[in-house]
Amino acid sequence: MTLVRFFKFAGIFCFGVCVLSASAHAQQVPLNIAIVDFQKILATASAPKSVNDQIQKIREKYRKEVQKDETDLRNSNQELAQKQTLLSAEAFNAERRKFEQKVLEVQKNVQQKNQSLQIAQNQAKQKIMQELSKIILNISKEKSYSLVLRREQTVIVADDFDITDQVIAELNKKLPKITISEK
Repeated sequence: MTLVRFFKFAGIFCFGVCVLSASAHAQQVPLNIAIVDFQKILATASAPKSVNDQIQKIREKYRKEVQKDETDLRNSNQELAQKQTLLSAEAFNAERRKFEQKVLEVQKNVQQKNQSLQIAQNQAKQKIMQELSKIILNISKEKSYSLVLRREQTVIVADDFDITDQVIAELNKKLPKITISEK
């Protein structure tokens, strides 16, 4: 019976030593924290701004093209309505089918342009985020940060912890601009 008590005591003792050594080890490693404000980066860094500007210009160009197509379709529809009394039912139906085909082509074209623009925008954002990850990792290694949090995940933060401006400066150096190509 005493041997069982001895093993229980030895087990409890070993567990206590492990817990104490783990907490002592945790106390030896300082917790260096950094905060990064991704919203500020995306709003002020040059690469995201250039992407947004290019996307806006392309969207405006597409909007003008769509307006022109809509005007052409309205005119074609009015011409078709005027031809209705002049053409036979068979000829009118053929003209109407051509008009409906034009409408479908315009709709398909608009969808393709929107989709390609969305893909280009997502690729640019992905490239920015990959570069940001590298930059943040490099800074955290240089400064020995053991924890990097997003600003959105925190409630109150001292300005000393914020490395956002440093990240923006590095991003502007390494990735000043991304060119979006129209497809």
